[in-house]
Amino acid sequence: MLKQLQTRLRIFLVVIFMAVVSLILGFSFWNTWQASQMADISYIQRMASLIIYQLEVDASAPEALLSDYEREMNVYTILKDSTGQVLYQSSPDTRTDFGTLGKIAQESIDMVSAGNHADLPKITDQGGYGEIEGNSHDRYYVIPAVISTKSGQWYSLVLFYEQTSIRELLLRQLPAYGSIWLLAFGCILLVSRFLLRRAFEPTERVLKGQKDFVAAASHELKSPLAVIMANAEAIETIGGQEPQIQNHLSVIDTECMRMSRLVRDMLLLASSDADKWTVHRQKINIDTLLITLFEAYEPVCKGKSIQLKLALEETEYPRLDTDQERLFQILSIFLDNAVSYSPENSSIEIQTRQTTKELTFLVADHGKGIAKADQPFIFDRFYRADKSHTDKSHFGLGLSIAEELAKILAGRIGFEDTPGGGATFFLTLPIK
Repeated sequence: MLKQLQTRLRIFLVVIFMAVVSLILGFSFWNTWQASQMADISYIQRMASLIIYQLEVDASAPEALLSDYEREMNVYTILKDSTGQVLYQSSPDTRTDFGTLGKIAQESIDMVSAGNHADLPKITDQGGYGEIEGNSHDRYYVIPAVISTKSGQWYSLVLFYEQTSIRELLLRQLPAYGSIWLLAFGCILLVSRFLLRRAFEPTERVLKGQKDFVAAASHELKSPLAVIMANAEAIETIGGQEPQIQNHLSVIDTECMRMSRLVRDMLLLASSDADKWTVHRQKINIDTLLITLFEAYEPVCKGKSIQLKLALEETEYPRLDTDQERLFQILSIFLDNAVSYSPENSSIEIQTRQTTKELTFLVADHGKGIAKADQPFIFDRFYRADKSHTDKSHFGLGLSIAEELAKILAGRIGFEDTPGGGATFFLTLPIK
């Protein structure tokens, strides 16, 4: 149980810390993305200033100048003269045709043209940057400008620069972020394992000492019990039919039997805690098992005026590969509880449910059922709904033993309310 709790806590801590690490990395990536956009904007603005300045000074060979920027700086341009004739247009390998990008820019951005400035002072006018989106979700920064050269000529210029996409940036940063994430995961895993192990050490020592004590005490109690019972039989033989002696011997015998059952149950749980239970798997016949169970408990039920019913399936049961003795023990625990908590003139049913993958055994009684307050604890060791402990036939170990046995048989047990009142306990085993 402690190992399961430790594992769950470790998983919880790792998930929480890794979620925090992931959020930090996500925030860092977002900041990187924002910085990348600002860097792109600053870059295209600097490139625009340089190109405009060079064209103002010398516009004799614009094709050579603009092609150099296209090739080396990835800045694409469309240059027109004052009549609107295209003097130079880049031909980059963009996802959207560059001519189409020019039309999108013309429609989306408040473009500045030389024709609009015929009557204005001879000055260069550079517009602010804008953003456009191509047909393939590729995005570009665009800067329009009208250039007045020293020779008195006018040119209309549009510059394009492709934005760094978030996918491209993510792929570029992924090795670094992935390494940080994996390193953090490994560190958190090791630290949580170390800290939880240190935190659970005192509890594990206490529980181990308790389990060792229970196992040793249970084992040591077997010998004095056997001696007491043997001597009680000898006294019974010597004492003859003296009523007072017989009454005392009957009490001794009853209490010794109770103590013997308690010791047996404690030894079973001690074996479970130490993982020493063995499973002898074999192919078993379900009909034979259920009939044997019915025949074993029918006299007990008759003695308490309880009707025991067995409902067998009409179709043939699959042959289970399991431990017959352990399975019989679980069903016996269910029936012991049902007999103990069923009133006179009621009934107990032994039933089965079958699917393609599972076979379920059910024992239903029609007693007072299980109170809501007791339901979460009925499989706990030594838990008893009868807080006064007036019923001395139970120690609160039966259902916890059944649960441990179900685990080693790769099954599961549980309970549900019986229609009309009472409780139905079930065991589900996989069909292989």
